Amino acid sequence: MRRLILFGLIILTSAGCSTVPFPRASYIPLDSADPQLVRKEFAASLPDRFQLINSIVFQYKWQSFSALGYIDANRELKTFAVSCLNPVGIKLFELSGDKDSVRTNFVLKELLRRGDLPRVIGEDIRRIYFDIVPSPEAKAQKDRYRVIFREPVGSGAIQYIFAGTGLKLIEKRYYEKNRLLWSVFYYQYRRDHGKFYPAGIILKNYRFGYNLIVRLKEVR
Repeated sequence: MRRLILFGLIILTSAGCSTVPFPRASYIPLDSADPQLVRKEFAASLPDRFQLINSIVFQYKWQSFSALGYIDANRELKTFAVSCLNPVGIKLFELSGDKDSVRTNFVLKELLRRGDLPRVIGEDIRRIYFDIVPSPEAKAQKDRYRVIFREPVGSGAIQYIFAGTGLKLIEKRYYEKNRLLWSVFYYQYRRDHGKFYPAGIILKNYRFGYNLIVRLKEVR
């Protein structure tokens, strides 16, 4: 019975949301924007290390998983530590990792029924917060409203799309064999202690059919 109660508190069944819960970037003509300057200025605007409190919604088919998360990350070293509570204060998991591995410090047993949770969370953290600046070698192109970079990564390629006021990263896409496998969308950048943070993030995993919606609550 205790397992059933806990499981009911963790997994909330609801209709999937197809609308974007954040205002979209306002597209403005780029005129003479220099792609390499866009890349350099965006890189300089980001914190090397950060601590964030976020609300998180994981959507899969008709189920919705809600939580409050804390992340401590170092972009330069590509290390992170994350812990997560459900809406009634039960700890769901506590993880740490780097660019190559994820260490499980704690995972609620009921969540292990959902598959390899540590691996999924570690991959999503890397996709969202790491490698968000294209390298100097990335190929760049412009259209009227966007600067787009593309570079090979592993067996595929990542595309970075910059647009809107201040020309911030609004989307990161990963392709393999010309098939889009996942995208991360960034919304409403806000300035805190001289650095910029997206207030809203949506990760769409097209291969496995789930969405992750992240709302920034606090920068520490």
